[in-house]
This record gives sequence, C-alpha cells and structure tokens, in this order.
Amino acid sequence: MYRLLKDSTLYSMISGEVYRQGYRPRDSRLEDAVVIFTAGLPDQIQTGVVTVHIYCPDIDPYGNGVLVEDGQRTEELEALAQRWVDSLTAEVSCYKFKLQQTICTDYAEDINQHFVVVCLKYKYFGSDDETLNIPQAAVIVTEDGDLPITQPVIKKKNV
Repeated sequence: MYRLLKDSTLYSMISGEVYRQGYRPRDSRLEDAVVIFTAGLPDQIQTGVVTVHIYCPDIDPYGNGVLVEDGQRTEELEALAQRWVDSLTAEVSCYKFKLQQTICTDYAEDINQHFVVVCLKYKYFGSDDETLNIPQAAVIVTEDGDLPITQPVIKKKNV
C-alpha cells in the first residue's frame, strides 16, 4: 500500500510525504499521508483492512487565533483520494481493494489538524514480484449450442 501511494498522482498532489504509522513527524504542518495496517487474516486468500490518513492543517481564516478546518482543501483531498482508490485495480498490484467505509474527514484535536480517512478492505493474490495469471472475462458461445469456450489465462508481469 505504501508503494502504491508513493507511486500515485495523489502523492504528487499533497504537500507532504507518505509515512507508515508512527513515523510522521509530530510537528508536521504538511499534508502528509499515513498508512496504517488495521487488520489482517491469514487464509488461502489473505484479507484485511488498511487505513490511510491524509492530514490537512487547520487554518485561521480571520486572524484571531481560532483554528478551523480548511473545508475546501479537505473536500479536494477527499475527491483526490476517491480517484486514487478507483485507480487501485489488478493492473497495478496483486491486491483487490474495496472501500470499507465512505471516505470522510475526522479531527485530530491535539495537533489542530483534520485528516481524510480512507479505509480499504483488501484481498491479496500472490506476490507483487511474480507473474500474475489474470483470467479474462470474455466467454464465447458457439452458434450451434455447443458448450461455451472460455479464453485461456493470460500471463502478465506487474509494472
């Protein structure tokens, strides 16, 4: 997940860096993304949940020392995060991702920042460095009513 985020357009649109949980500088005032491994279940197909927090420093719009959410920017970050989630397909990794919950914004009161929450369920199929077998969805039905013929599996190397 860390690598997928670092290689994304979303990463280029935030002012900060991508960190694993516990490594973000406490005094950062940048739009940092933090990847959090939330849960994982070992099984024949590994499944789990990964959460990404994208921080957005609060602003003082009236110059009176009262910090509030930068609502316009958090909305932009939510939209960017949604586009990033939509781009997470089998073409880019061995993971199948699905939103666990709606992308939303939460408040980190102790640091006067809001953060966008992206909570993703995943299923893991194989190794990121191995050749993938991607079955094709196309099915050909013969005109004379014979059994359908399914296209063979196509081998693909991840980029």
